[in-house]
Amino acid sequence: MSDQFIIRTLDGEGGSATISDYGAHVLRWAPAGQPDVVWQPSAVYLSEGTAIRGGVPIVFPWFNSGYDPEPDGTDNGRTASRTPKHGFARTSFWHRDESASPIDDDGNAVARYTLDSTEADEATLAQFVGNPHPRFHAVYEVRSGSTLTMAFTVTNDGDAPFSYETALHTYLHVGDVEHVEVTGLDGTEYLDNTVSGFPVCAQHGPIRFDGSMVDRIYLSDHEIEVHDERLDRTIVATSHGANTTVVWNPGESAGNAIGDLADGEWRGFVCVEAAANRANLITLNPGESHTIAQTLSVLQKL
Repeated sequence: MSDQFIIRTLDGEGGSATISDYGAHVLRWAPAGQPDVVWQPSAVYLSEGTAIRGGVPIVFPWFNSGYDPEPDGTDNGRTASRTPKHGFARTSFWHRDESASPIDDDGNAVARYTLDSTEADEATLAQFVGNPHPRFHAVYEVRSGSTLTMAFTVTNDGDAPFSYETALHTYLHVGDVEHVEVTGLDGTEYLDNTVSGFPVCAQHGPIRFDGSMVDRIYLSDHEIEVHDERLDRTIVATSHGANTTVVWNPGESAGNAIGDLADGEWRGFVCVEAAANRANLITLNPGESHTIAQTLSVLQKL
């Protein structure tokens, strides 16, 4: 494992991506002839111990500052105080698997990375749900071509179960978020993270954005379509092994307050994240593995 910031290009048939060894972080991806689908800000800051903004951060082993269920299960649980925010995967230097074939049978460029429990100190590992001494290894595989597929697998190498939250925190590039509709979640329920107590709400029709913060955990793994009027295209996001979908945009006030974004950059993205979080976290028994994956494609011109 290197502690240097190395950025690699993944040129497959029909599309290209870049990925950082730090965080195993996909920075951008675009199919041939399209603007970038995975969004990155105008300035990308690389600093050890600090997460990269934009792209696809790997959230593991807790989402935000974590979640603790109420003992009696009567509400939606409590926000915990685990650190670092969104876990340590996105702020770790991952091992690049040099044995992975650089091109698969479908012409996709391939990158494979690994990380295990020896990369984190015991104080960090002690924050895992259900086991203060977890032993695990994780494999992250990215395939870039005319589509982008990202798959994150965790295996329990220890002798006791543990639980974790995870997400592929995907920033999707849009022309202007206020001219975007997200479909595929009509009729599903979500937890509203902008309201105290995370009330359960029902989605009616497409998701639209008006400059206020949208921060929702949908209790759904449905295929999502992001209809972009300004860029005249539809992005399709499908997931596997994820039991929730997070949709997030910080809106004007919070977005302009984010230190590593320029004013107005919040308009250029919407996050659609394959996730397993809060009460829907994943529990692994000894020897078990679980994979969450997300595939992105551009369906058509509108």
